[in-house]
Amino acid sequence: MTLYLWQKPLNPDSATGQTCLSQAHKSGDRVECRCRVPAPPMYIAAIGGRFIVKRMPGTGPDHAIDCPCFLAPEELSGLAQIQASAITEDPDDGTTTLKLGFPLRKNCKGRTAPEQTGAKPTEAKAAPRKLTITSVLHFLWHEADLGKWYPRMEGKRFWGVIHNALRRAAEAKIVKGQDLARILYVPEFFKLEDKSQIAARRNRVFTNLRPAGRGATPFGFVIAEYKGKEITPNGARFIFKHAPDCAFFADEVLSKKFDKVFGDQLRFLEAMGSGHAILIASFSIAKAGYPVLHEIGMMLVTDNWIPFEGLRELNVLNALTEQSRAFQKQMRFNLPVDAPIASAVLLDTADPIALFVATTPDDAGALAPLTKAAEETRYASWCWFDDGPMRPFPDQGASPSSHRSRPPEGGATGQSVRPSPVNERRASGDQRDTMWDSPILPKGASDHG
Repeated sequence: MTLYLWQKPLNPDSATGQTCLSQAHKSGDRVECRCRVPAPPMYIAAIGGRFIVKRMPGTGPDHAIDCPCFLAPEELSGLAQIQASAITEDPDDGTTTLKLGFPLRKNCKGRTAPEQTGAKPTEAKAAPRKLTITSVLHFLWHEADLGKWYPRMEGKRFWGVIHNALRRAAEAKIVKGQDLARILYVPEFFKLEDKSQIAARRNRVFTNLRPAGRGATPFGFVIAEYKGKEITPNGARFIFKHAPDCAFFADEVLSKKFDKVFGDQLRFLEAMGSGHAILIASFSIAKAGYPVLHEIGMMLVTDNWIPFEGLRELNVLNALTEQSRAFQKQMRFNLPVDAPIASAVLLDTADPIALFVATTPDDAGALAPLTKAAEETRYASWCWFDDGPMRPFPDQGASPSSHRSRPPEGGATGQSVRPSPVNERRASGDQRDTMWDSPILPKGASDHG
């Protein structure tokens, strides 16, 4: 990725670059990302006392496939459904507002019912979309670029990297008028010798959630790796990895609902013998000072922290990793589990290729919309829709129009690479980016919206 400002190369991390970005931020000038011709515009945001360059909303597919700012089209995931509705970006101040479909406080008194006027409605409009608690986790994982994988990341992702990426992704995010980073707790990589300092930083987040007087009880968020829970006389103690000295409590009703909703996922993870269960929850601080859980969501990830849904998708992601492929996992966000989305998009081919995987190949009702989605995507598509073995992935750097993985006539069906439409925006001579060997993208380039 090569950034230009005022027709000159820009290094956002240098002192000179920060000065230029400050001036451009005041004047409203745009930065150019010259990964392609014409160059996609970028905007400047002031976050945490520094100026960073962010991708303009809706321009992810305009960037070259090997540019850190590339983002697959929103319709391949659940992002299209909530972008500009439940998620609103403001390029002028660099903030992103998230509309939540669940509370972030507990009122002491019941809410007053709205006044009933008896008047007929004068408008017909769709209900505004809002994020579920699980889709907040999906969004932050997506913003942190943790769904992207490059071969040179092997062995470089661990919880410390995940923690830093999620904290950075939460910056400049607004939820119900609050700064998300201020009320988000992500456990640090635990070191026994740093126990007291870690606890002090955690308590600063908890302090922000203490109720003022007799007012409403504010909620915060926790994102952590689930380790287990212990049944207590009044419910359960939830234990998270990297937070051994801080148990979260749930009442009996929530504890039983957790087992009912997430029991199958946790048993699947145990059967696989690998991977992680990432939990997100809203919580409050009791008067005695301990955290209490209110609403919980969960997401399974591979050993490399790539989200997955089901065994077949896990097999595809593991095969991609073992074959040293670069790809971007597509997230579901608000979409129901039976809504068709791409599982991933290859990032090491001449043009992007969308990968579609049927969770239940024998379910014709679920297969029909997935097949339609694969046929209508703007990219070439690789499909694994039958019960046969997984077919080879398209070659690295190969043009999708010259590659097929469909078996010969009379062989297994349901797996193919469809020719992609002509991509008129792709510039000749795009250079591969050296950022692939970094576990997360560089500061200033990774915080794009």
